[in-house]
Amino acid sequence: MFDKIAQQPNVDHLSTPMDGASDDKVETTASLPQDDVDDYPEGGLKAWIVLCGTVSGFFATFGYVNSWGVFQGYYQQKLLHRSTPSEMFVDGIAVSRCLLPERSKHAMIFLPALIVGRLFDIGYYRAPFAAGSLLIFLCTFLVPQCKVYWHFMLCQGFGVGVGSGLMVSTMLTVVTHWFQRRRGFALGVTCFGGALGSTVQPIILRQLIARVGFPWAMRSLGFILAFVLVIANMCIARRLSPIKAPGGLLGLHAFRSSTALSVFGVCTFVTFLGLFTMSTYISSSAIAFGISPDFAFYLVAIANFSSGVGRVSSGLLGDRFGAMNIMTTMTAIAGGATIAWPFCRTIPNITGISILYGFSSGAWVVLIVSTVGQMGGIEDIGRRLGAINTIAGVGTLCGPPISGLFADSRLGYIAVGYFAGSALLFGASLIFVSRCLLAARGIGRKY
Repeated sequence: MFDKIAQQPNVDHLSTPMDGASDDKVETTASLPQDDVDDYPEGGLKAWIVLCGTVSGFFATFGYVNSWGVFQGYYQQKLLHRSTPSEMFVDGIAVSRCLLPERSKHAMIFLPALIVGRLFDIGYYRAPFAAGSLLIFLCTFLVPQCKVYWHFMLCQGFGVGVGSGLMVSTMLTVVTHWFQRRRGFALGVTCFGGALGSTVQPIILRQLIARVGFPWAMRSLGFILAFVLVIANMCIARRLSPIKAPGGLLGLHAFRSSTALSVFGVCTFVTFLGLFTMSTYISSSAIAFGISPDFAFYLVAIANFSSGVGRVSSGLLGDRFGAMNIMTTMTAIAGGATIAWPFCRTIPNITGISILYGFSSGAWVVLIVSTVGQMGGIEDIGRRLGAINTIAGVGTLCGPPISGLFADSRLGYIAVGYFAGSALLFGASLIFVSRCLLAARGIGRKY
């Protein structure tokens, strides 16, 4: 939408921002003017339009990915109930056969982040963003044509996941170009779009499947996604000129030069081993505890909406008290909620723990950007954030198989809760180490 970046008067050596694939070949190795870097709009028409685009994009990506519960129930009961175990084998263990597409989507969102982030830094961002949007749209329309398990795996597991992965890292990074002092709030609003989508989309799908059937329900969802994805592509825009910062694709020098970033990378992997576990199993565990399936379906929506509120709140608190300070607290709360979850076996208790978990776990997606942003310059924030998000993707991919092994044990969901909750608590301690001992010495400091 924007053909020019905001420039300071008398600054004539900035290159034009990259708004198309044909323009993406222009880059500079010069440093950005300090006035241009420091002069964050913190609002204004252009900044809010960009934020509107990121909210729309998160509605279509994280909103879609986190709506898997409605698909899982329908596939198990209707489309795939006659499939043999070998056709629906998941990670070598006898867990729910429809969990693999969901975990694949979550992992695919984070795994491409290193490449996407680096491309953003040097100006290549519109072409991958548009390609991801198109892939999500096409895969959604192809789902009604799927007949066997691997069809769904290909479309909803990898197709939607990769499409989302080509978009999410760009949306998170572009916010850092327009906001600094209010960055946490802006990121919270962006991520609230995902929570809104994951709350609304399952309800829409559940109603449409009952009224018009599964094929037209998916086509209707496809048209909704197309609308919001067009908005996202029109509104997204970077403010600063691209710079080819030294360090290559991986930028390993950032980890070598910053012990805090290295510790935070380990923290990210450990935390993501357990971060999504409760949201994955809460509906099935509620049914196992004797709660009605009709009510258990809404537990995911409750957790997702609470996560949206937690994201905005965490962003505001992070701006006020420091991102890592709030992240440590919220991660510890999420860990405690995850450990307590298997012991909540009545509707009021499991609803309450869903709200607490959703609210506290939502902080990570928001504050991870602010935290990484404080550990280096703006010129290569896409690469640093991409590296951390790729580590998160590996953790997301490894966590469910481990949780599944515990689910098959004698303790069942209690063992799953202990494992995932312990991972979150250990992750919180590593954030504390990174922040207090390495990044900002002194417990009372804002960081």
